[in-house]
Amino acid sequence: MSYGRDGLRLCYHWRQYTFDVKDGIIVTRSRGLSVLDRFVREGRTGFTAAELRAALGLSPQATSNHLKRLANSGLIDRVAPGRYVARPIGALGTAAVWDDLGSVVAAVFGGHPHRIGFLSALDHHGLLVRPIRAIHVASPYRPRQRALTGRPLRVIAEHESTVLLGTEPLGPSRVATVERALLDVASRPRLAGGMSRLAEALAAADRVSAIDELAGELHAGAAYRRIGSIATTLSLPVAENLPPPSWRSLIELDRSARGEHGWTDRTWGVAWPYPASELEAVVFA
Repeated sequence: MSYGRDGLRLCYHWRQYTFDVKDGIIVTRSRGLSVLDRFVREGRTGFTAAELRAALGLSPQATSNHLKRLANSGLIDRVAPGRYVARPIGALGTAAVWDDLGSVVAAVFGGHPHRIGFLSALDHHGLLVRPIRAIHVASPYRPRQRALTGRPLRVIAEHESTVLLGTEPLGPSRVATVERALLDVASRPRLAGGMSRLAEALAAADRVSAIDELAGELHAGAAYRRIGSIATTLSLPVAENLPPPSWRSLIELDRSARGEHGWTDRTWGVAWPYPASELEAVVFA
């Protein structure tokens, strides 16, 4: 890409497209680019082929050809069949799903309550050493799409009354806070790949805030106890902000694991199926 400066006006040359940007607004003879700019200014970074066809007044085939040209030029990204995301000027040619996850998810879940959560949220917050490829989204809505820009889409069914608790904005979407993401994984460790992932994230977290209160709102007491047991057993810094609750019955740390060297954490009421050294090997490797 090259550009020349003329006051506040920049002239961009991107592959076969040439367009001006003045005060952050595209000024161009291309109707397609003008429509994309209007979508973005309206907060609609995600759009469908039908919406673009209606805006341009083109036939389905002409719209399809136009979308292909825009995608091949890196100006938009196809995230699912018939659904696209407009690329920011500063990110032309990059893959939207890697640097604009909120817009990609909103292109499919827009208008429906949803939360980017579980491992995707932990990855977003920089708490995973090993990157996650699948995109985890909790929502009462079940889209037909099974992938977003080549990455598997995993939808976790959740009632709308809790799906937005413990979230923060991520573009036009919502993403779980650190506390909510930890509770997500501790509640459904099999979905997240086991307790090693939770231990990995807890070791990377500097601190958590009011996670016990959030657990109470979500009725996620078992998840909170698993988090507390791991953090205190491994002497992680995050344990300082985790007050032990009262408990009546034991819960299992990892239901998918069985072993001969299990033990019980009486402080948190958690039965471990293996020695703590198994998670220490993950955290302190």
